[in-house]
Amino acid sequence: MENLRLSRTTYQHIERAVEALERIGRELKRYNDRQERTAGEDTDETSPSKS
Repeated sequence: MENLRLSRTTYQHIERAVEALERIGRELKRYNDRQERTAGEDTDETSPSKS
């Protein structure tokens, strides 16, 4: 594979982008976990019935 030389600035930008994507992934996981818990509570017996 061909070697690729990046400037320090380019490397820092890539590093920050990767960190941002990791943060977004963690936030999405937390959001999905909350949605699953909420959906579970909606089907709980304590919820009012639809009848």
